[in-house]
Amino acid sequence: MHMLVCIYVVAKVLTMAPGLTQLEILPFRVAAYNKTKQMMDFYDPEHKDDFLFISGTKMRELARAGKTPPNGFMAPKAWQVLVEYYQSLSNCM
Repeated sequence: MHMLVCIYVVAKVLTMAPGLTQLEILPFRVAAYNKTKQMMDFYDPEHKDDFLFISGTKMRELARAGKTPPNGFMAPKAWQVLVEYYQSLSNCM
């Protein structure tokens, strides 16, 4: 099913729920890591093999382990902040 159709169906079902008749679903474009461009980019299903989805869970695992994400995933200084934060949480446990 096409992504826009899925969003429409979900939005329609949610507005049918009691108390949610005024709910407005805002569509958004999905971003993922483009391996070819080596940067974050809007997902293009026509080039699906070029994209890598890095979940929040995977990102936290990488940061806790002190591993580096793919080049262009995040600014290096910002990534270092995450690494230090998640490693500090590990030290508290």
